Amino acid sequence: MDIADVPMVRLTWQDAQDSDGCWTPIEDIINHQPAVCQEVGWLVHSDDDKVIIMRSRIVAEELQEGGAYIAIPQSWVLRVEELIVNEDFNTTSVNVDKFN
Repeated sequence: MDIADVPMVRLTWQDAQDSDGCWTPIEDIINHQPAVCQEVGWLVHSDDDKVIIMRSRIVAEELQEGGAYIAIPQSWVLRVEELIVNEDFNTTSVNVDKFN
């Protein structure tokens, strides 16, 4: 697989959301909603049943390895947005202090 041909995406999906197990009014239980979640990574697989997002990879071309991946049922997917990756971006120019 050539990672250059694999799109980087932000995937928005629904997930089951459990209760905290405490006593809860029935009306609140009925109004309980699934969680809306997001994943960002490479869309390494997509078919009628599932999508697989891989969040990290080894950059060395001779190693075809990735990690931190998740399989999500296709029926849970709400939206897939392809992200533009700028491989030429100079990461040393990013002010990481603004994110802290």
